[in-house]
Amino acid sequence: MRVITTFLLAIVIIFSACTTTREVSEPEFRDIGAVRLIDVGLLKTTAGADMIYYNPNNFGIQLTAARGEVYVDNVYFGSFQLNESVQVRKRAEFVLPVTIKMDNINAIKNQSELYKKKEALVRIEGRAFVKRSGFSKEVPIRYEQMQNLDRLRAIVSK
Repeated sequence: MRVITTFLLAIVIIFSACTTTREVSEPEFRDIGAVRLIDVGLLKTTAGADMIYYNPNNFGIQLTAARGEVYVDNVYFGSFQLNESVQVRKRAEFVLPVTIKMDNINAIKNQSELYKKKEALVRIEGRAFVKRSGFSKEVPIRYEQMQNLDRLRAIVSK
């Protein structure tokens, strides 16, 4: 009887943990900060950036991986990837240190347009992998908003 009770308790705990990871809301993008150039190549340039997000959930999670694409005025700009695992507190802002690999050909093609504009539509699409209570879940990352291009110009013009 004790074995059955322990088994049923374990199943209840597992299902309750699964339902809590199912209710994870996607993080809200706030800003991009501390953009730095890492490596300049002929076809690709690698830059580091701190992407600032807000966790709207009532619980903390661990962000184990994230990756996606960045578009500027609906033109592919490059891809990003999370450098390290990040602990995210409940209802708090958090910083994701990411590496951005930019496509130099598209950047050069669109460089003249970037210098003419003060703002452009920046779209980020990707996936984040979150962990809570030992269970992992994939959460979509979506962001689309007009952004000031000063930091972007600094990367492209170097």
